[in-house]
Amino acid sequence: MGELLTERTPLVIASEINTIKYQTGKILLTSAIEVGRRLKEAKGLLPHGEWLNWLEESVNYTERTAQTLLRIFDAYGSQQLASADAASLNAQDPNADSLNTASRRVVPSALTAQAQAQPILNYTQALILLGVPEEERAQFIAELDLESMTTRELQKTVQERCQVIEERDLAVREKGDLSMTLEDQKEQIDRMAKELASLKSKAQELSKSHAEAMAKAERLSLELKSQKQNTSAKALTRMTNNLTAAYHKAKANRIAFLYESMDRNFKDLLSELKEFEDKEPDTYEVYKKKIVDFLTDGLKGQM
Repeated sequence: MGELLTERTPLVIASEINTIKYQTGKILLTSAIEVGRRLKEAKGLLPHGEWLNWLEESVNYTERTAQTLLRIFDAYGSQQLASADAASLNAQDPNADSLNTASRRVVPSALTAQAQAQPILNYTQALILLGVPEEERAQFIAELDLESMTTRELQKTVQERCQVIEERDLAVREKGDLSMTLEDQKEQIDRMAKELASLKSKAQELSKSHAEAMAKAERLSLELKSQKQNTSAKALTRMTNNLTAAYHKAKANRIAFLYESMDRNFKDLLSELKEFEDKEPDTYEVYKKKIVDFLTDGLKGQM
């Protein structure tokens, strides 16, 4: 029976190797958390701008490596403390041997009970699980059988979960965008309805004002027509009188003009005739007689 228990077979050797790998992974994760804890402490103490130089010169880390260790500490550091507290409590209880293994687990939970209930993580698993959002990581781990999953299977599961989360977030965003669009459309419809109601009200007011304006225009038209009829006779009489007065005035002006012309021409005629009196007496007497006869006959016939 003892020979069977100590027989070295490939299966036994593989089990031992996997156990060593598992224990190494736990140790590596614990170490990474502690390094991350101290990196965070140092970063808080260093002056601004000295962080990258300190990483390179003091601990030979790149910024990427340091950021990974900081992320591991932020994600699992508090859970490691919870596991340590659970281990301390179990160590004080002689009947808690069955819980000692669980109390040493490094798990993403801040409570001791959760630290005992969650499966064990190694460094590789912890690093892969950083791809899951923090608020969903604990529930996601609880749904998995990590002890029986290979690294590749875990990576695939995380990728699929991230894809689901991305699709869910996209659907939520699209739903939010759709809700915003519907809300905007509702507000636009409400605004257009109010504008339409306002336009209808204004149209009714304009229609009423138009009817009042038309009635007023009709009334004024009738009043104007009546006034025209009342004033047309007076205007005609006044116009006739004005025309008659203007005609008489024009005639008087014409007579005055002709008289002035005749007076001027008569004086010119006498002046010219006077020049013949000494030079040509006969001619003078002839035209003198003609002028006297003209004036005498003209006055007798026209006046």
